[in-house]
Amino acid sequence: MDPSSTEPATDRSEDSKVDPKAIYPSEVDRATYVRNMFGAIAGRYDLINTIMTAGRHYAWRRFAANELVRSNDMIVDVGCGTGDLSIACLKAGAHSVLGVDVAAPMLVVARRKVTRVPAVTQTINFVGGDATALPLSDQSVDGWCSAFVVRNIPDLDVAIAEAWRVLKPGGRLANLEITRVERGPLRWLARFHFTKVVPLIGRLISGHASAYQYLPISVDHFDSAEKFTERLTRAGFAVTEVRSLMFGTIAMHVAEKPHVKVV
Repeated sequence: MDPSSTEPATDRSEDSKVDPKAIYPSEVDRATYVRNMFGAIAGRYDLINTIMTAGRHYAWRRFAANELVRSNDMIVDVGCGTGDLSIACLKAGAHSVLGVDVAAPMLVVARRKVTRVPAVTQTINFVGGDATALPLSDQSVDGWCSAFVVRNIPDLDVAIAEAWRVLKPGGRLANLEITRVERGPLRWLARFHFTKVVPLIGRLISGHASAYQYLPISVDHFDSAEKFTERLTRAGFAVTEVRSLMFGTIAMHVAEKPHVKVV
């Protein structure tokens, strides 16, 4: 599949009523829309995340970093945004981190932020790049991580294959993502939060009307935690941990690249 395809990774249910393509102009492909959208909200991205999650997003990133990183690892943070997961990986013991993002304004914020963190500026770098074509050699990193990004990648299987390519045998992957709450008493509350509260907060603070309208739609059209586990397994990864956070609205997957790929 063409990485610029507008077709999202899907696990659609009867609740998925709005196509993400309805949010952006027909002449703009989804990858371009996502890049421009995140660039437009870069200056308010951290504030909005803090409000929407009551500040918990920092703890989730620290948790993922601690589950992923082993001492002196080389890590790539894909869709690094403003750099919080990259910094968490350094603090968890990584030797070096490369943060990669398609939105240049996000990288500006990340580079500015890292200068305020003691003793990390020499071991962390941020570069422009795409999850489906990372600027890394084969088997060159010990860990691949991402936070709240993969549902925005038009061809997710290509990105996962790219993670496999750059990871060393025995390397690990950690991913945080928003997931649909498909059952249970909190399902209606989660849907109300994502479909009503989040777009309102995002519009008021960021001034970008469609960015946070897109967020709940992208969640509706993304894999459930179980389906994402299956996707990683099909790609050859051994999934070692799936953790549900924030009342089931966030999923953390940790997986390992076996020394020998099972086919």
